[in-house]
Amino acid sequence: MFSIPLKFKQLLVRVLLSSLRGLLAFKRHGGGWLRWFSKPFSFVGVWLVRLVGIPVYRVFFFIKRQIANIVRPTKHGLLHIITNRYTVHVVMIILVACVIGLNIKTRAVRAETFGQKSLLYALVSVDDSQTIEIVQADQSILPTGVISRYESDTVLDNQADVDLSDLQSPYTTPTTGGTPQTPPSVPARSAVETYVVQEGDTLGNIADHYGLNLSTILWANQLTLRSTIRPGQELSILPTDGVLYKVTSGDTLSRIARRFNVDADKILSQNQLASADRLHIGDRLLIPGAEPYQAAPRITAPVSNLFAPSTKTPPATGGWIWPTDWHVITQYFGWKHTGVDIDGDYTTNNYAARDGVVIYSGWRGGYGLTVEIDHGDGYVTRYGHHSKIYVKVGDYVTAGQAVGRTGTTGRSTGTHLHFEVIKNGRFQNPLDYVR
Repeated sequence: MFSIPLKFKQLLVRVLLSSLRGLLAFKRHGGGWLRWFSKPFSFVGVWLVRLVGIPVYRVFFFIKRQIANIVRPTKHGLLHIITNRYTVHVVMIILVACVIGLNIKTRAVRAETFGQKSLLYALVSVDDSQTIEIVQADQSILPTGVISRYESDTVLDNQADVDLSDLQSPYTTPTTGGTPQTPPSVPARSAVETYVVQEGDTLGNIADHYGLNLSTILWANQLTLRSTIRPGQELSILPTDGVLYKVTSGDTLSRIARRFNVDADKILSQNQLASADRLHIGDRLLIPGAEPYQAAPRITAPVSNLFAPSTKTPPATGGWIWPTDWHVITQYFGWKHTGVDIDGDYTTNNYAARDGVVIYSGWRGGYGLTVEIDHGDGYVTRYGHHSKIYVKVGDYVTAGQAVGRTGTTGRSTGTHLHFEVIKNGRFQNPLDYVR
């Protein structure tokens, strides 16, 4: 046993006795002064206890009694449920059922749609280009919402160039080959005309009537694919596809031609100018075959992917290759859209996806300038909306050979390639063959 030595005990007693004597002496000689000094603090303390402490104490216990009255009859029942051994089993069964249900719902997930239900995708992606609208002269916009597993997929550029189909006229056909067609003939025009919108008009029908691309109508009137037109509204109709440009200070004909990548002689001829010296500030020139000038290029994907050249070496699986220079898909395959649209501009080329023979080269309705290639095993590929075609019917082409330059002819809202794969007369998803 541990014991304290006697001398330490005696010392402790002496210290305590000395402290007690000191306190008694302090009280005897300084009691009045201590009471005077502590009187204000005592008054404030009593006041706080009466006005604050006691009411708070009463409120606290009142709330405590009310909660107890509510909880007391059920607390034992809740404890019984929580501590019951079967509760754990029920919770596990519910969790397993939820997991199975989620897996059944997601059994058809594709690589293109993976992750689209996540919060991050909702924050960074705004995809509204897959709902195509007919712009009609009425009091409302008529949506032609096309819904399919591909139509709802990710689009890298939500303002990208896509095909525009009209519900009143068939756009696509699996028929291949045939005699090359020419664009619809319309009376030759040399000046800008004004068209008054009639009831039931659509921009697509107006463009067809004048033999122009829809994009030309949109650009000339500062409209977009989402714009509406009303009966009585006036639209400017250019005599040919292109844009109107207002001459500004410092402009020369050669500078304008370089800016729009158009031959200067074509600008002179289209605008009936005798020479380049006839330009004046404020003049409006029709630039044939041009697109609106943009100071900065639109970047919708990493530069390494956007401008990656087409692979000229056919892959091992079937000899298929990517059919154009750029790799930005702007519209996917679906029941309403029979191919894929791949972004490009007037400097990009389109290539044969496989070896084959050209069976069609020319104008084909909504496809514009089109090339079709027969690969000899039931497969035919179609390439639409060219601005220029490099091949003719009967030519044998190899995979990776250029067949045309990207354009926006036919039913199109901007420069891109419309690429189709047709097997035994039936449309296939091109992404099952090229990547």
